[in-house]
Amino acid sequence: MVRIKAYVILLFTTLFIMIAAGCEKTDVDEAASPEPTSDIGNHLTISISFWDISRDFEKKDAVLQKLEHDFNITFKPIQVSQTDYEEKFKIWAASGHFPDLFAHSLVINSPGIYADWIKQKLIRPLPSDLSKYPNVYKVAQIPDTLALRREKKLYMLPRIAYPTNDLWMMERVVFVRKDWMDQLHRIDPRNFEEFSTLLESFTKDDPDGNGLQDTVGLTAASINYLSWVFSPTFPQFAANQWVQEDSQWIPYYASQKMEQVASQFRQLYESGGLDPNFFLMKEDDAIAKFTQGKAGALAYKGTPESMSKVVALWNKYHPNQDFYDAVKILHLWPAEDGNRYFYVAPTYWTESYFSAKMSDEKMDRILQLYDYLLSPEGKKLMQYGIEGKDYVESSDQIVITRPREASGQPVSIQKLYPSTNTLHSLASWGLERTYRLDEMNKINYGERNILACLEEMRWLLNNARATPFKYPIISLSTPHKDIISAAINPLEDLTEVVLSKDDPIKLWRENVKTYNQMGLQQAIKEVNDKLLHPDS
Repeated sequence: MVRIKAYVILLFTTLFIMIAAGCEKTDVDEAASPEPTSDIGNHLTISISFWDISRDFEKKDAVLQKLEHDFNITFKPIQVSQTDYEEKFKIWAASGHFPDLFAHSLVINSPGIYADWIKQKLIRPLPSDLSKYPNVYKVAQIPDTLALRREKKLYMLPRIAYPTNDLWMMERVVFVRKDWMDQLHRIDPRNFEEFSTLLESFTKDDPDGNGLQDTVGLTAASINYLSWVFSPTFPQFAANQWVQEDSQWIPYYASQKMEQVASQFRQLYESGGLDPNFFLMKEDDAIAKFTQGKAGALAYKGTPESMSKVVALWNKYHPNQDFYDAVKILHLWPAEDGNRYFYVAPTYWTESYFSAKMSDEKMDRILQLYDYLLSPEGKKLMQYGIEGKDYVESSDQIVITRPREASGQPVSIQKLYPSTNTLHSLASWGLERTYRLDEMNKINYGERNILACLEEMRWLLNNARATPFKYPIISLSTPHKDIISAAINPLEDLTEVVLSKDDPIKLWRENVKTYNQMGLQQAIKEVNDKLLHPDS
């Protein structure tokens, strides 16, 4: 943990040095990118499945042509969408006809299926020697990735969102109307009761001064974001993690602390401090409600992309009021142990899988492609386009030269080269790049928004700590853990408790009894036995 914290501090130090220097050169200590050559090998057709790939690959744009030429391949896109991909892959698994390369979300959502595919030899592991692919090797050495090995092999490559868990910290924040707080003479809440009172006053005390009761206290972009307001009460609940209690690891929903969460959640709802439609709210609806001045607080995320989205809507509805004069990120109070916590998650989100029927030659070519996409040169291609045509680089400075819209902003890479919608995220999400103060990020997100994110991250690093969690449990597959993971939806059950009129603590205890009947205690025993004897 100390080593990870040191790495994050070093990363932020690097980011701030780059900001001060106005420099765009990044990707510290990245391995050199491979040099594609014409004699790379036989021409290969690679079938590839990624969300909405048919739309992205419909036009053979110049970026797609470049990669196919440089790696002597032809992509055969296999269409899936966010709504049908799980069912399609079940069918393909049953028939034994996977695409050569495909994206899925198994290790977090369906570790049992992942284990079954390995047993059935439907997917092939990465080579044990990855020295030929230095950037792929780096991904394989991230602690989260190491925990995903089975029999000392990686049967997929995780799609990295952030290089360390701590960099997820801005994915869960609470925005608050500080001008409303000033109007109502409120200070930052120091405990849950003060928080509840603040939200209630946003609903009932006419904070916008229009003489109407037409505002709510807190709205949320989803139940997952809303969970974060209870992080001082139970950090592992808010981060959807297992927790160690009484010398054993249990899922958060098995902890007695959930009774307090259920009670507080009900209190927010009944007092009127919580949006009465919280369980129906979609992301765009919640953001609109907050930026239109109909809610005093918003549970959402504070990344550069989300900040720019919120600020842009705010400017639409409040052209004469500066967002940063009226809104701030609320620093939630310390937990019972005296510590503030920030949100963490696994470094990866979704994974790349490789068909067991694929040849060694094809596997090698795919890994060469991935190594390039993970390299500084590959990332520049995805972010800026083709060098000499879309941008020029001089003295470590990037100058955008591609065509501009009527607004004066450069035409987006995704509009010029639709294939980058897929290719940009094929090997890695690379979300940490959005925090860099380079020319494209300034255009896409706004310099002030990026600086605000970085300043908040600095505050969290100095004043809070990462929510504790156990790497191996997330992707661990045991018989009963797989059963309850598929059958239990704790947030849905918690919502029903909040909306009910009966005692929330009693209702939650009944839920836990039901979970036990479904195999919860057996799952806990299996997980803890596996942690004690990982090779058994």
